[in-house]
Amino acid sequence: MAHYIEKRRNLWYATLHIPAKLRGQLGRAKFIQSLHTANKREAEDLARPLIAGWKAQIRQAGGQPNAVSQEAQRWREAIRSLPDGGDQQEAVEGLLADRAQGLEDAGLPEEEAVMFARVALGAVTPSLPIYEDWSAALEGSGLGQKNIDQQRKDVARMVQQFATVEEISPKAVKDWMRELADGGTTLSSRRRILYSCRGFWKRVAHDELASAEARPFNVPPSPHGYGPKKARKSDQRAPFESAEVVSLWQQAKTNGDSKLADLIALGAYTGARIEELCSMKTSDVRGHTLRIEEAKTEAGCRDVPIHAAITALVERLKKGSDDGYLLSGLTFNKYGDRSNAIGKRFGRMKTAMGLPATKVFHSIRKTVTTQLENAGVPVGTAADILGHEKTDFTYRVYSGGTTLDVKAEALAKVSYPFPDGGGLT
Repeated sequence: MAHYIEKRRNLWYATLHIPAKLRGQLGRAKFIQSLHTANKREAEDLARPLIAGWKAQIRQAGGQPNAVSQEAQRWREAIRSLPDGGDQQEAVEGLLADRAQGLEDAGLPEEEAVMFARVALGAVTPSLPIYEDWSAALEGSGLGQKNIDQQRKDVARMVQQFATVEEISPKAVKDWMRELADGGTTLSSRRRILYSCRGFWKRVAHDELASAEARPFNVPPSPHGYGPKKARKSDQRAPFESAEVVSLWQQAKTNGDSKLADLIALGAYTGARIEELCSMKTSDVRGHTLRIEEAKTEAGCRDVPIHAAITALVERLKKGSDDGYLLSGLTFNKYGDRSNAIGKRFGRMKTAMGLPATKVFHSIRKTVTTQLENAGVPVGTAADILGHEKTDFTYRVYSGGTTLDVKAEALAKVSYPFPDGGGLT
């Protein structure tokens, strides 16, 4: 620390040279500030938080985010290490006030400069450092990377809302949920965000930064409470009209996106999920059936009869594949999903067509479900086609499942209103 202080006349000063490339941005060649003491050891102690702060300011000028927040934490640690009520603590707190004013003079908004001082003095606990520790610990949690990334994204959103732990309360979280709902965040997304934030709060309680009895994120995700009957219509995915499915397929063809048109066709006559279709291999085409292996649940692993309207399409895709997948040429994202890129193309096309946010690719699955219901297909048969868990205890425990012939007869009732009577091929 001695090389960061220099003696002028009878007093010691803290000094730090600024890298040449940042001097113009910071308006000086070096930082310097009187420590108001002639005692060298005392000067070294007083200089530590100043030097840490100046280094943080240099990092921030160099483009490193959160440097001011990190500086406040270093001041906090330095003040904690000093004896309570001593002259050094009083001196450091005086330097802190000067530093906060300096940050404000350098362009930091007044409220942020005040928050800097409050964090440094230990009056409030910033959320960001806790988030960083919690986020790092997720790597060893055994969760999948996609789950980890989503939780980090959710909690980062919360940290932006609540800069300090003290701001987080059941009422504040309820108000936040209401803001998210008014902003269009779906009910399922709000539930997921609350779940992620509860994991973050466990870290807060573990570090004894808040009462273990506090449960600020155990609130309803909706201002109306839980339950589908209370959910807003905008929170629910809606099925496409059969004519809209035809329009989507035709638009994909018009756009020259034959791969997307083929995906829509497969979805329209199977009711399968987008990733189920995108991960389907040519070896999963078995005679007159499609074997779905890559499913979300055990019930999702199933055989789906090939509808007459897509028989030629399936045969074409099987023969034309050069990578072993029925929908050839799709790429995996970092989570191992093949549907990510083509799903985004579908979303952009659907939006450009003026279709609402409540209708997504999964809505085609709802269209098939609706057609099966309106055609009088028994719930158990529809569940076996769509890969849903059966709700009836007897069927769930004792039934061996619907036969392929019965499923084929049910799927034959799915149709779409083409003007020329054609099919999605």
